Amino acid sequence: MVLNCVFGSVSRSGSLFVCGCSSLLGSGVSRVSVAGARAIDAKSSRWLEGMMAQLGPSVVVVSGLALGADTVAFKSALKNGNKCIAVLPSGFDNITPRSNLRLAREIVEAGGLLVSEYAPHKRATRATYVARNRIIARLGKGLIVPQFEAKSGTRHTVDFAQQLGRWIAVQNADYSGNRFIINNNKYFTIAK
Repeated sequence: MVLNCVFGSVSRSGSLFVCGCSSLLGSGVSRVSVAGARAIDAKSSRWLEGMMAQLGPSVVVVSGLALGADTVAFKSALKNGNKCIAVLPSGFDNITPRSNLRLAREIVEAGGLLVSEYAPHKRATRATYVARNRIIARLGKGLIVPQFEAKSGTRHTVDFAQQLGRWIAVQNADYSGNRFIINNNKYFTIAK
């Protein structure tokens, strides 16, 4: 099945719709996921940019294309020459937030990939965001978390990553989600 999206051709790979370089989903590709607050502060943005700068150029960055941490991670990764995979909670015709359409285009044009479980017309719902977070956790060998509150969508991603046995790097900062990870550090890696 081949469709068109504003970024180029879309094909179906197993249960996923993809737009861009689908080889980034290969088993031999090194990927790290990022999740965090939409209202990320300056300190957390700098911390995340520093983490992205430490990745080798062959590491693919996976995140959700939301505002905040996802946007900071992708912009920093692209600046550093890393490929990116944006996992969407909707179909390609309903990318949200609309303000990140340009970023989505930049990801694909730089050899990256957009991924969705949903047909192009599907709109995002609360349930599709949770499903997106499961995919983000599954695609990365680990999860980088700059800032989040314990009762947030990022908590789903953290829980999925833990269930999958992924390492989790979190900023040592005083946000309720970060404190949750730090206080339960037998499951997690703490990055200062």
